[in-house]
Amino acid sequence: MPNILQYLATLSGTNPETGGSCDVQNALLPCNVKWMNNTSIPVSTMMLYVQSIAFSVQFLLFTTFGSLADYGRWNRYILLTATIIACTTQIIPIVLVNDDGSHWGIMMAIFIIALISYGTTLVFYGAAFPTLSDNLPVVRKARSSNQLSFKEIENVIEKWRNHVSAISTTWSNIGFLILTAVLAGPGYIAWNPQSMLGDAPIYNFICTVVAGGFWILNAIPYFVFQPRGRQGLPLPPGESHLTIGWKSIFQALREAKKLRYLFMYIFSYFMFSDAVSTIGTMMTIITGEVTNFSALQSTLFGLITAVTSILGCLLFLFLSKTFGISTKTNLLIIVALTSIIPLWGCLGISLNNFGFKTTWELWAQAAWSGLFTAPIWAWQQTMLAELTPKGKENLFFGLFGIVNKASSWIGPVVVGAISQSTSNVWMGWPFVLALFVVATIIVLFIDVDAAKQELADYENSINSTTAATKSITSINEKVEP
Repeated sequence: MPNILQYLATLSGTNPETGGSCDVQNALLPCNVKWMNNTSIPVSTMMLYVQSIAFSVQFLLFTTFGSLADYGRWNRYILLTATIIACTTQIIPIVLVNDDGSHWGIMMAIFIIALISYGTTLVFYGAAFPTLSDNLPVVRKARSSNQLSFKEIENVIEKWRNHVSAISTTWSNIGFLILTAVLAGPGYIAWNPQSMLGDAPIYNFICTVVAGGFWILNAIPYFVFQPRGRQGLPLPPGESHLTIGWKSIFQALREAKKLRYLFMYIFSYFMFSDAVSTIGTMMTIITGEVTNFSALQSTLFGLITAVTSILGCLLFLFLSKTFGISTKTNLLIIVALTSIIPLWGCLGISLNNFGFKTTWELWAQAAWSGLFTAPIWAWQQTMLAELTPKGKENLFFGLFGIVNKASSWIGPVVVGAISQSTSNVWMGWPFVLALFVVATIIVLFIDVDAAKQELADYENSINSTTAATKSITSINEKVEP
């Protein structure tokens, strides 16, 4: 979908240097489109701003209406609605297949709706992670054991959280691999004497239709076989769905002094989550420019990323289980290796033939991203689970999700402003690299053992307060005639 939007906008745009139409056969040349208030901005800047709009809307929606996922029967229906919208927006772009670029604004609106609905499905599907991992038989057995020390129990919990998170991420990449493999083959069909189907603009539109259909086929079994009787807790008395999300944020922030390491991690996550999201956006734009919007090339890059993502997740899971490498150490390794991507991109500021300026570099980046960027999402989730107090998972995972959405629009806005002022999207790489550096330094200073002791003290204080409250209530009930 980003390829289609970028392609249509380029068809409609003008070259600021010549005043003529943009050349879709050489997308690295300057190309501007009309933006708000008839301002002329580079197509790459427009793409970054579109991402920012979508993520900021997600932040407002999830914060205001996110409680619908936790209370009552709304979870299933919101997820079903978001899935239908997301699949529909994947298929609809086919109606613009013969467009001359004059309706790129419609494609932009479709793309924004697609991003919002897709983000919604990710949040609702991902909410099951803590419950799944903590209720595995081996984990429940460890929790109830009188023969294991506190440290040993924590090690069991950490091990299986890593396992569930890594396996779920692996399976998502297996689905990605299947889809890209299905799409790659037809791309080599001869389209005309000069090119293959994969190099024709229509192939981008075919890919979105197939992706939407693939999602539908995989979503149907989930909604058909999902138990209908499950529902969340009733909304607390006196609360409103419109305000409880915002109240939860302030409630979580009030615990900052008691849970210092947890909030240090959330702040670092704010940094590297924004950095990773911005990398994805920038590489999509750069890939479109370098390959002249070749859907076949993008599909093949995706195929490489899918394969290496599976290998990357399994590699770090193997290292964790075999050598007992901690979650923090794994996360630091992954984040440090991922930061090589923006460092590499910085070289493209001054070089014309290096720094994601050539096709072979895009192949290398696709493989590197799969190996080291994909596992970030598995291990960051486990790290949060380790630092979150028991009984407060919904509160802090909710805050984590909000931070994710709140941070995801900042990078594209900053890089968009930089590229708008310089007409060079590569100038945004130093900002992304700085985010990684700051995030890595913060994680280095997180003492996990001290954090777990901090959690134990916090949980004990909560339990003591709860017990005291129950005792007072019991006494009052006995005194009443």
